[in-house]
Amino acid sequence: MLTCIRADGSVTWQASTPFFALHDLYHLAVESVLGYYQAFYGLLAAGREIDSFGTRNGEKDTYTAEEMWAESIVGFLQWPEVGGGPPLSSTEVLQQLTSTFQNSPYGVPPITADQVQQIRRVASTLHTLWVDVAAGEQLELPFPLTAQPYFTDDIYRATQYTGAI
Repeated sequence: MLTCIRADGSVTWQASTPFFALHDLYHLAVESVLGYYQAFYGLLAAGREIDSFGTRNGEKDTYTAEEMWAESIVGFLQWPEVGGGPPLSSTEVLQQLTSTFQNSPYGVPPITADQVQQIRRVASTLHTLWVDVAAGEQLELPFPLTAQPYFTDDIYRATQYTGAI
């Protein structure tokens, strides 16, 4: 289960699966490293409900540039874990992003190979923390993650993971 508690105390939540638990942790890494506040967690922190994302009743959601970029970055990084093949190098991730967005109205996301590596390190740490959560326990994480030890809280205090996979 993903439960997000906003700074004002309001809550949004959704049942999750093992795939989406790790997917959402990738989002936390991407959005924190790149300073995205108009993607999944920033929008949740600002009051959007989890179940408002995606396609509902045949209606496609509209996306901010940061949402599109974050979702693509997460997809390219998570791709090997879902049977897509070997991990892409940082250069290959950047090439895929350029290919995907060069003709889009969003433009190519401003991201460096070093940032891709940092996202991988943060995501790996988050995934290890999640896997180590015992059944019935929870993992609480802030959004955005900042510097130490794996990152610390900032103004939102928005994100809380609960449950175990």
